[in-house]
Amino acid sequence: MKIVWDERKRHINLLKHGLDFERLLDADWNQVAIMPAHPSGHGHDRFLAVGSFGGEILTAVFSRLGTEAVSIISLRRASKSEKTRLRWSRQQRR
Repeated sequence: MKIVWDERKRHINLLKHGLDFERLLDADWNQVAIMPAHPSGHGHDRFLAVGSFGGEILTAVFSRLGTEAVSIISLRRASKSEKTRLRWSRQQRR
């Protein structure tokens, strides 16, 4: 899967959350919990990916670009409820 982002958003995310989108490049996307997020102001579907990215449990907000790519919108530390959803998702896979 190809991962892309807007460099301006990447720099804003670094300042706001101290996290670089590049952490997502080596992630195992088969091990994350993906759930719908609130749509953008333009009505585009957005999703949350909660998982271990570089040793931390993080939440990436993204939109799909066709079937082979995603566009990263933001990356932040996962909330307590998102971590709970991730644990539940992993239990369901067993």
